[in-house]
Amino acid sequence: MGKEKILIIDDEDFILQLSSDILRKSEYNVQTASDGRQGIKFLESDKFDLILTDIKMPNINGLDVIRHVRVNNKEIPIIVITGHGTLDIAIDSLRLGAQGFILKPFTPAELRTSVTEALEKTRLLNENIRMRALMPLFEVGKQIIGEVDTKILFKLLVDTTVKETRADRVCLALLDNETGSLRVKESHGASPDFINKFENIYSKELSELIFKDLKPFLISPDAQLPRELEKAVKIQDIAHGIFVPLTTRGKITGLISVCRTSKDRPFTSSDIELVSVLSGQAAAAIENAHLYEKLEQSYLSMMVTLSCVVEARDLYTDKHMKDIAEYSVEIANKMNLPEEDIENIRKAALLHDLGKISIPDNILMKPDKLSEEEIEIIKKHPENGAKIIEPVEPLRHAKDIIKHHQECYDGSGYPDGLKGEAIPLGARIIAVADAFGAMTTDRPYRKALSIEEAVNELGRCSGTQFDPDIVKIFLALLRENGTI
Repeated sequence: MGKEKILIIDDEDFILQLSSDILRKSEYNVQTASDGRQGIKFLESDKFDLILTDIKMPNINGLDVIRHVRVNNKEIPIIVITGHGTLDIAIDSLRLGAQGFILKPFTPAELRTSVTEALEKTRLLNENIRMRALMPLFEVGKQIIGEVDTKILFKLLVDTTVKETRADRVCLALLDNETGSLRVKESHGASPDFINKFENIYSKELSELIFKDLKPFLISPDAQLPRELEKAVKIQDIAHGIFVPLTTRGKITGLISVCRTSKDRPFTSSDIELVSVLSGQAAAAIENAHLYEKLEQSYLSMMVTLSCVVEARDLYTDKHMKDIAEYSVEIANKMNLPEEDIENIRKAALLHDLGKISIPDNILMKPDKLSEEEIEIIKKHPENGAKIIEPVEPLRHAKDIIKHHQECYDGSGYPDGLKGEAIPLGARIIAVADAFGAMTTDRPYRKALSIEEAVNELGRCSGTQFDPDIVKIFLALLRENGTI
């Protein structure tokens, strides 16, 4: 048996005493009321798990009690205690929302069985509702855990929290490892002023309250809060709030805050459980994404190191790759490409000549004109570069850009003779940046061209070797930064 709290409403002292004794012996927590008015007063000031009520009572009868309860609470089970003469009225009570009725006189076993069945039925119903509410989170969880881009992940977490809790304001904040302060990474419904104060004023108070016990912390109109936090809650018009810490293997990493501004919309225990489940998913997903970012940076550093080996062998390309990466990123930014695409172009630009590591020194550093056979070996470097990074998952989107950066807009390039927009956009961008960098760099067999000569050559080859739109954009950038 549990310690469920039961309210018994009946105007007969004998029934009240009998029912109370039977249920207390079964270890229930029992409160009694001698009429409907007193029962309603108890209901307004306390919470109960079940109501037992007589039908025929002076002033406020049992049906009125049921109507009053069902206005504010659809879930609490109600059992009607009735005599044979009021059986039709008892049936009416079922239509109003009662779960069942007990006929007088009743035995202790009948009372206990009715109460046990009503509580168990309600428990199973609530469990079913709770599971149905949480099931979408487990589906979303698959998407959350699988996302390794932190920007996309943070937005997904906040959007999911807003959708599932219907909150007015949600903030996802992570601890800064250097300062120990909370920093908002993504939010919904939060003004820049709120975020600024959250990070610089409320952060300390919240940390002391929430991270102490590592449990969800609730804000409500009646909650006792520290002075500074109480002031902040009033200023920011927060009526109800749930603050849940994010932890990974016992280590605090941040928190999710979920707020509502209306006093009439309190959070339920289901909301708290839902946010708690989300916070667990969030903490694991964020750690996973950060580990992936570290792995990605490690791979990229390794590849750039290999590129530096190429630079060391091919003297005229000293710093060439980094310059090309800078030019390529500037062009991509000017074209308003998505950040993810710009990052892939940057990686490809840094590694675009990586395949030259497979070219013998006597060809790569030859000061004289290359033979046709040697030219064919040189032409293999884009494909070789793509093959080198192919097993590296974090660089997968840079592979095709590297492979096709020597294609020509008119289809005369290599390795596949792609034409026009069939050539990956990143490859078309790098082709222009690479050509300009190469023309303005000293070669073993010639001196660097002047900026003017290089610009003229880009113009001459626009539409044949190079994408004409990208040439225009690049030349406009050179004018803007004063190069020409």
